[in-house]
Amino acid sequence: MRIIKTDLDFIREKLLAPFGFKGRYLNELWQPVVKLSTEKYTAVCPSVQSVLWSDADVFASTSPAASNALMLAVTAYALKLIDGIDFNTPKDLQNKILPALAEYAKKLCDFDVKPTFILNSLVSIDFAIWSLYAKEKNASGFDDIIPAHAKKAMSAHNDKLVQIPLISYNVRDESIKEVLYNGASLLKIKIGNCVQPENHDQDMQSMVDWDKKRLLQIHTLADNYTTPYSESGNVLYYLDANGRYDKKSRLMELLNFADRIGALKRIVLLEEPFSLDDTTNVSDLPVTVTSDESAHSLEDVNTRLALGYKAIALKPIAKTLTASFDMAAAAYASGAMCFCADLTVNPMLAEWNKQFAARLKPLKGMNCGCVEVNGDMNYVNWNEMKKMLPQGYGYTEAKNGAFTTDNKFFVDSVKLFNENRYKSLFM
Repeated sequence: MRIIKTDLDFIREKLLAPFGFKGRYLNELWQPVVKLSTEKYTAVCPSVQSVLWSDADVFASTSPAASNALMLAVTAYALKLIDGIDFNTPKDLQNKILPALAEYAKKLCDFDVKPTFILNSLVSIDFAIWSLYAKEKNASGFDDIIPAHAKKAMSAHNDKLVQIPLISYNVRDESIKEVLYNGASLLKIKIGNCVQPENHDQDMQSMVDWDKKRLLQIHTLADNYTTPYSESGNVLYYLDANGRYDKKSRLMELLNFADRIGALKRIVLLEEPFSLDDTTNVSDLPVTVTSDESAHSLEDVNTRLALGYKAIALKPIAKTLTASFDMAAAAYASGAMCFCADLTVNPMLAEWNKQFAARLKPLKGMNCGCVEVNGDMNYVNWNEMKKMLPQGYGYTEAKNGAFTTDNKFFVDSVKLFNENRYKSLFM
């Protein structure tokens, strides 16, 4: 295959309220859209940038808009690199350009950026490449593009996917009650709030105190609800620390508190408690510790598994579909769990994520598959964005806390490779 023409645009999408994680807040998300053409086919695909998620150092080094502009510049440079390059598979192409992109990003930001920053910048390109690849290979659906080494890891066909809503720092009781009333069975709860940033030690203890109070608040609400999608019948929790904890003893303070209030047995996942370069062994913790930002390659997955991590958050919509296939295969080979997390993406990427997630085995303690989708809770223009999907592929809403992923869902996956309304940006 050879790319003979590229184009790039982007959309700034406002959020309904400040979105809090990693001790900071977002008010908008930039959505790059790329158009790629081969001699026979054209593909247009959107993505979502999250500089704060992918590299908090870049986000902190300048204004939110400027940090988004830096990532967008990396996407633009990647398009220059792929223009005219011959390649056999999307993975071949990605491997060819990653080193040059890392060097370019380093020059832009004046320091080595995290690999997740680079991968996040490539998402729109990667999905467009896979769409072109599918057309070139006459793929009849998503199953036909799964690489051979990942097929066992993605052999499930769940008939339902639990929707994982995101409870960020400032989500109030009324909104939490609403998602619980609507059937939520697994809540993703952001912990690690930055309370006193001017003093590290005080901030750490204030953070733990805040997290305990927040967990008690949410557990008190969730304890009033039941669900058919967990083996226990209880609403379960997925805590996301985004690397905010500095040592195991502080984390154990939170977990011991969770045990005292009866919430520990509800914690299915604890994601990224420590910084990305932290090598603390977590095998002795009383919860399943999950890797997200610290895993962006096969090597990273194996490193985290050796440190006692027992689950991997796959993010085709943030780390590329290419990298996610490799990570799913590695997790499966080791016996670790994996699932698809969100990046507050648009409906188009949410549907790609659902197709990936529907093929993964259920998490321990769950009766079906799961996928995080929180864009419907956070975007001002969510309903308008749903109209951007390819013709004949409508966005499927969750009912009673879960998406239906029946045979039609799997058959319709081929439509994701087709033209969508984002093409209007380039007319």
